[in-house]
Amino acid sequence: MRALALYLRSRAVPATVAVVLGCAVALWALGRTVDHPLARALAAILITLAATTAISHGLAGPDHDLDTTAAIAWPPRRAAHIIVAGAAVLGLLAAAALAGEPMTSIGQLLRNVAGLTGLVAFGAVVLGAARAPLIPVLWTLLVLGSVPEPPARPTYKVIFTWMVQPTDNRTAMLAATAIAVSGILGYAMLGSRR
Repeated sequence: MRALALYLRSRAVPATVAVVLGCAVALWALGRTVDHPLARALAAILITLAATTAISHGLAGPDHDLDTTAAIAWPPRRAAHIIVAGAAVLGLLAAAALAGEPMTSIGQLLRNVAGLTGLVAFGAVVLGAARAPLIPVLWTLLVLGSVPEPPARPTYKVIFTWMVQPTDNRTAMLAATAIAVSGILGYAMLGSRR
């Protein structure tokens, strides 16, 4: 039990949980006060972004050399870490989003948490854990800034705007799933960049 507690502290899990809980409370509060459908959708996306980027700090330990030279199998631990973190974000946000009048659908929340978690993991591999949020934040800002309404075609625009597509859009769900799987696998195999 002591090893697990040390691991959680070294990966800043208590601080991350506090941030994600704050995001869940904000989602719940906005769900009670915001009535406009577009504002509700935008708030749900931005709060999901904030909650998923909060997990980035824990994607690297305090000693990078120790993470790469330890005599334990890191890929399964890294994969478990990012999957559990994404599932915790999804669970807390889903509970908050569904309290009272739903802020967003569970399908859309699942798709966005999975895709953004994959982008955070990819950011950790490419830029390091400290700068990992840059990729999902830039992607979200580009999507929200360039698209007044989700495009139905061509396919590349649907793939690019996966996070604002309707829940039943299969192409958007496949794009988010591909991003999540590739990001998680990349992080599990390579870890965070120094």
